[in-house]
Amino acid sequence: MFNYAGWRNTCNNIFIVFAAVFIITRLVILPFWIMHCTVFYPLDLYPAFFGYYFFNFMMVVLQSLHIFWAYLIIRMAQKFITGKVVEDERSDREETDNSEEEEEVAKNGPLSNGHPVLNNNHRKTD
Repeated sequence: MFNYAGWRNTCNNIFIVFAAVFIITRLVILPFWIMHCTVFYPLDLYPAFFGYYFFNFMMVVLQSLHIFWAYLIIRMAQKFITGKVVEDERSDREETDNSEEEEEVAKNGPLSNGHPVLNNNHRKTD
């Protein structure tokens, strides 16, 4: 939202806060506190069963995804710190919008009042 508004400083500050919170919560708190509790404490109360193994396997998969996402965030932060131009990769670029409109004009013919002129002279194929 701030990116579209053109508030670059706000975007940069929010990215710094996001990166710090993500790394602390997903790479420190989750594996060393939550996953530790799900692996060791249930065995004191109940014997291991299928649900125990399945749940902990899913937690390991989730942790693997967090490591991958953290790698992407750290790579983006390095670009930000070194001063390379970092743009929001999720936002649309205007060049792609113009090329799509040009393709549509070539495909559908000229535009009338901003709307394509419909070609209803096609034959029905059964």
